[in-house]
Amino acid sequence: MASSDSAASASELTPSPSREALDERIAALESENLKLRGLAEHHSASVSHLTHELRTPLTSILGFAEIMLSQEKLTDAQRNFCERIENSAKQLQRTLNQLSELSRAIASSDSNQS
Repeated sequence: MASSDSAASASELTPSPSREALDERIAALESENLKLRGLAEHHSASVSHLTHELRTPLTSILGFAEIMLSQEKLTDAQRNFCERIENSAKQLQRTLNQLSELSRAIASSDSNQS
């Protein structure tokens, strides 16, 4: 019983925050929340822009690698280099796709929490 009595007396000693203090805290949290939402939107737009800017040259690299690989007069070394270019470009493309999916999932999650 002594522990429940001390807990009750401790809560009686702690002053409850005033309504004005609570309103100020709520306003500060809402302001911070707006800033965070703005940062999240900026992040999403930046990732979208980045992936778009990388896809354009990546598509050219993949197309050129395919053209090169279709040539019959390639040496084994040339074919190997072209295959490495193609494989690396495809890996980068998969990474960009994953980044885009992750960014969309985060944006969707953020909009659902609104």
